[in-house]
Amino acid sequence: MRSKIGRVRWLIALAVLALVATACGSGSTTTTSGSGTTAAGGAVTLDVMGAFRGAEATEFQAVLDLFHSNNPDITVNYSGSSQFETDIQVRVKAGNPPDLAFFPQPGAVAQFVGSGDIEPLPDSVVSAIKASYQPGWVKLGEVNGTPYGMFFRVNAKGFVFYNKPEFDKAGYTVPATWSDMQALLTKMQSSGTSPFCIGNSSGDATGWPGTDWVETYMLRSYPASDYVDWYTGKLLFNSTQVNTAWTDVGKVWLDPKMVYGGTQTIASTTYNASAAMLFDSTPKCWFVMQGTFATGFFPDAIQKDLDTNVGVFSWPMMDTSLPETLEVGGDELVVFKGKSSDAATKFMEFLVTPAAAAPWAKVGDALFPHKNQDFSVYPNDVVRTFAKTLSQAESVEFDASDQMPTAVNNAFWKGVTDWVTGEQLGKVENTIDAAWNSGS
Repeated sequence: MRSKIGRVRWLIALAVLALVATACGSGSTTTTSGSGTTAAGGAVTLDVMGAFRGAEATEFQAVLDLFHSNNPDITVNYSGSSQFETDIQVRVKAGNPPDLAFFPQPGAVAQFVGSGDIEPLPDSVVSAIKASYQPGWVKLGEVNGTPYGMFFRVNAKGFVFYNKPEFDKAGYTVPATWSDMQALLTKMQSSGTSPFCIGNSSGDATGWPGTDWVETYMLRSYPASDYVDWYTGKLLFNSTQVNTAWTDVGKVWLDPKMVYGGTQTIASTTYNASAAMLFDSTPKCWFVMQGTFATGFFPDAIQKDLDTNVGVFSWPMMDTSLPETLEVGGDELVVFKGKSSDAATKFMEFLVTPAAAAPWAKVGDALFPHKNQDFSVYPNDVVRTFAKTLSQAESVEFDASDQMPTAVNNAFWKGVTDWVTGEQLGKVENTIDAAWNSGS
């Protein structure tokens, strides 16, 4: 969800104002070059930007403090912006980019690579990622086959949440296979409570919850290569694969026996409100399918004791001959042109180590893909389930719609909305496919 909303901010047209200020004190000298800012005593300061702020920035600071304790000559100054997508463009256009930046949008990284503003990752960082993360994470940071970005704090999608006390009282068990899932959904339909709560409304980003469902079905039903061909435009929306996946989503979304309130409620309910319905005094449904961020939408009393109240599992693979592939998102760290340095490389190499995840992981609102991290630092079993699933996934792919051109992504959002309010799927798919030729 974070990357979906970030996409909206990235598209807002704002006036670009360049303001560059440089000040030098009489008692010291500074040099801005490929080594960050180096003071007279040899200490180095790295300027890092990102989109996380407030509590998240405070939690990230604990990571930076750990890095500084092991590298006392390197200080990382992090600044978070609520308008990161605009502010980073302002700084780059003014010739004053930070040393490094965390991008919530892979498309934006590709844009800056195309303009020559970002440098490839050092070989040592690429090797460290391959050693510490499951296969696929290096590829996620590539542009035209060259690694430019690395991931640290991440999230994942395709998780099914349930009201644990009610689920257990009904005698249900977590489905291990897609056949088990289908049998359970059939049983739930006769219980008097709908299997799912779904909300598709999200202001300017209305439609993204539906795109996540189609993406999940694609990754559970077809090879990851088809998924990549889809978001790169080689496989159109009216292809057999995408049409079948979306039609299968319709077996849930368009069936009033499967979703609380039917399509009218889906269209009028926000994604966060639908998650909270799981814990109404009389629950509206048995399941909510969203990303790992969904726990933040549960009532406060539920969030205070997730392990007692919440169960979670990953949506089952529909084609078990395929490797289990997880849809992920996250903040992609890049180095700007002319900013490569030993200090920047040390910082990135540190973030790839499992130890770097611990200070933020213990808070419980951030996940990390390191294979050998200490899962006991996560504060509860729900978050540990997320982290273990992330670290063990055989393959990972970034949110497909976020990697599509702007016009196609927007058409996909609108297409989901039109479809759930009655438009024929074939017409919707053809309309989205036409957006590939819009040139934006």
